[in-house]
Amino acid sequence: MRTRVPISVLILILTLLILSTSACARRIIQGRVVDAVTEKPIENAAVFIYWSKMGAGPPGLASSEKVEIAEGLSDVKGFFQVPKYSMLFKDSRMAVYKKGYVCWSNEDIFPTYEKRKGFRLKDGMVIKLERFKEEYSKEGHANFTLGSSAGRRGLGLFDNAIKAEREIEQEFLRKNRRK
Repeated sequence: MRTRVPISVLILILTLLILSTSACARRIIQGRVVDAVTEKPIENAAVFIYWSKMGAGPPGLASSEKVEIAEGLSDVKGFFQVPKYSMLFKDSRMAVYKKGYVCWSNEDIFPTYEKRKGFRLKDGMVIKLERFKEEYSKEGHANFTLGSSAGRRGLGLFDNAIKAEREIEQEFLRKNRRK
């Protein structure tokens, strides 16, 4: 004897399959890095993005696990590309760095550590980098820059770009240990 599955059940199953596969999908979005004052493109700015999702853990203790790390350099016109995940993976940390400029973070603003508001990872986004000013603390900026990717080792592009910041931080730590 053959049983027939109601059409509504088939439609529900098909809908759930489409939603579950598209929820995990990603697409590539493009942005641009420019000088905050002149709005001229900045070439070879290192772009770092760390995607994570909530992981399993004891009740009440939040944990996250890495989904992916992506890095890239802006081209001669300042353009770069990063992945954008849909629905399930909304948590991302993004940093953009170019020597001579203040490191840009999607979470905080240097030197005040004020929380950045209104940023959305979207196609056509423009990241404006501010030139590093003499009155800024080099050690503070190094700490800020390293914190922008802390514990999230990348593929090497961003790590290589911030190498000078890491050296400033290490020198600062060595000096303070002697005191």
